[in-house]
Amino acid sequence: MAQEWFADLYPAKAQFASGERIGLCAELRHVGTGARKLRMEARVMLLDRHVGTLFREVELPAEGTAVVEWEFAAIEADCDGYGVDVTLYDGEEALETYSTAFDVVSDWRKATRYGFLSDFDTDESGVAADVDYLRKLHINLVQFYDWMYRHDDLVPPQSEFRDLMGRELSLDVVKEKIALCRRFGMKSIAYGAVYGASRDFYEQHPDWALYDSDGNVHHLIDLFFIMNIAPDSPWHDHILQQYERALTLVGFDGIHMDTYGAPKTAFSRLHGDERLEVLKEQFPVLIDHARERLERVSGDVGLIFNNVGNWPVGTVGDAKQDAMYIEVWPPYERYHHLRDIIARAKLLGNGKPVILAAYLKSYRDLPKDEWARANAAALLLTAAIAANGAYHLLHGEFQGILTQGYYVDYSRLDDAEFVRTIRNYYDFLVRYANVLYDAALEDVSMTHTGWDNVEYTFEGFPCSSYGEAGKMWTVIRESRRYKTISFINLSNNDDFWNEGKRTPHPQQGIQAVITLDGTVRSVFAASPDKEMGRPRAVPYRIAAGPKGKTLTVELPPVYVWELLVVEMEA
Repeated sequence: MAQEWFADLYPAKAQFASGERIGLCAELRHVGTGARKLRMEARVMLLDRHVGTLFREVELPAEGTAVVEWEFAAIEADCDGYGVDVTLYDGEEALETYSTAFDVVSDWRKATRYGFLSDFDTDESGVAADVDYLRKLHINLVQFYDWMYRHDDLVPPQSEFRDLMGRELSLDVVKEKIALCRRFGMKSIAYGAVYGASRDFYEQHPDWALYDSDGNVHHLIDLFFIMNIAPDSPWHDHILQQYERALTLVGFDGIHMDTYGAPKTAFSRLHGDERLEVLKEQFPVLIDHARERLERVSGDVGLIFNNVGNWPVGTVGDAKQDAMYIEVWPPYERYHHLRDIIARAKLLGNGKPVILAAYLKSYRDLPKDEWARANAAALLLTAAIAANGAYHLLHGEFQGILTQGYYVDYSRLDDAEFVRTIRNYYDFLVRYANVLYDAALEDVSMTHTGWDNVEYTFEGFPCSSYGEAGKMWTVIRESRRYKTISFINLSNNDDFWNEGKRTPHPQQGIQAVITLDGTVRSVFAASPDKEMGRPRAVPYRIAAGPKGKTLTVELPPVYVWELLVVEMEA
């Protein structure tokens, strides 16, 4: 059996700032005898175009692993994703090719890949594997979940403390993780519920709380009591002060403003007067006030607000937050619900990136010997969210994966082969960011195919514009420059995104016919399921169609997700 030379390949940071030198790390293993000199060639790709090559001579030890680090020139970019294909040569013989990706942004808000950390006990001191794992997934925003002393008193009185759930934590460890995130080009975002308070705090300030129509105080699991966030409530200023302390005393880069989805309306008792409070009207005010206050601490502060169950996106879209973040719960159960959530959030958010917190209960509900079904669900869900131009909060800690809203109870992936697959998918999202997350791309899936629409037609397998069970889901997005089609294989599965899935049956012979409105520059296909996502030119033909010239291309076999990109001349 031929030796596999690459143990790993990844960028030095999760994300690079425009004008910053790019770093790359390669781990090479040698199982032969005697030291060996080899040559590495790194080809930098922008979509399917080769934009640069770097060479590096390496000397491997007689036995073991060598870590090779090198930098190359800075790239000035607004928001571009790049692929890196590294080939190891012995003389003229190519031994192996391995791939990774990186992105360069003028502002981190242009690409908001969100992950989480939740383990902060003293045993975590000196442990870097968790943050390193997130770096390799290109996670550039990290939510520090339940890092705090109390929801109403975020910064603990001493380094080692016990939180409201009884966990023993260390503030020194929290600060250590923040420093690691900063080193790897990540922003650290502190969890901070907008209205949760301990029982002790509520009992000291009952007039700051919210009540139902029967006069009972609103609470979550009898631990977190819901406070009144109205601007004239003392709690409003109190929680903003707590956010400020998290930045100034701990060093966080921003706040994750969490909500619980309920209540949506409630009664306050300020100064003994009962008043109906409509929270969807108060959330944007709180967000904007948080922005104003925290920007006095840092001009680059990050703010993310949780729209639980897709509420209230209608009122917070214009608020001064950095992303439209939505926690997905029933009745949003099917793949087309995710598409609808993303489309509406993009519209209401006026160009803000969209992040879905869509947790996979399969990793909790299924025994480990059935996790192949959970893994298949994870790949399909990743494809579904990214193909529609949004980001996904799912991964964190060291190989952790979220199954429900209390992040501390995450599950851990222990299948090394699947972890490599997940990394291939996240490399893919970065490598093809220019045709996945470009705001100029318009979703025309429902308007340009079917009925008498001939702009896009498909043959060879039943296709669906909205993710129907048992079909090939075609997500069609186009701009003046690109026509893109994501083929997501639901051939032998239902359309419930949060249920275990069978591994999709590969589909061959699918043909796409695209009506043209200009001159084709290039056509390529790529998949995270093959060749680590490297682009592949696909043969095509141009001929006369019923409404002008058409481009016809037969897809390579579709496993889980295949992306077809047609670039038009400017």
